[in-house]
Amino acid sequence: MPRQAGERYLCEKCGATLVYEKGCPCPEKAKHSEICCGSQMKAVGKSG
Repeated sequence: MPRQAGERYLCEKCGATLVYEKGCPCPEKAKHSEICCGSQMKAVGKSG
């Protein structure tokens, strides 16, 4: 599923946070992976 601007992901191991500043143009069926410290990051909602 495409990522939207403002979506946030948290690494539960180190606490790093990834925030999409711009939505991605990927097709609906594209697979995404937000990886940090070797693990999938946890979706934590939207910023702002």
